[in-house]
Amino acid sequence: MTGYAVIKTPPFDLLVAACAREHPGLPEDLKWLIGRLEVNPERMGNRVPELAKLKLPIFKTRCKDSCHSLGASGGWRIYYAVDKTAQKVFLLFVHHKKDYELPKLGFLLQKLERALPDKLGSD
Repeated sequence: MTGYAVIKTPPFDLLVAACAREHPGLPEDLKWLIGRLEVNPERMGNRVPELAKLKLPIFKTRCKDSCHSLGASGGWRIYYAVDKTAQKVFLLFVHHKKDYELPKLGFLLQKLERALPDKLGSD
């Protein structure tokens, strides 16, 4: 079995760059997560039920914040889409738990559509 290709969308990269100013360890923290997403993305996160009508399933997972010695439960939240047919994982949105405990659905849809407009429309 071949692994999944993990693709950082341009908006995701912009968010990481902006967050890395305050959290310079974020890119390294994400390497850990990306390695696991390449193997089994559906097992790494939880499906977001509020986004079930999109073409690709959207998952949310956690990642540690090594800059502030926070484990995954207090650190980063990463949203990603899985295209099983193409064996691709699209990293869509990242935020710190301290910034958004639970982002509102409209906010999430806006961020996700900006990251992957051609693949996330409703079925």
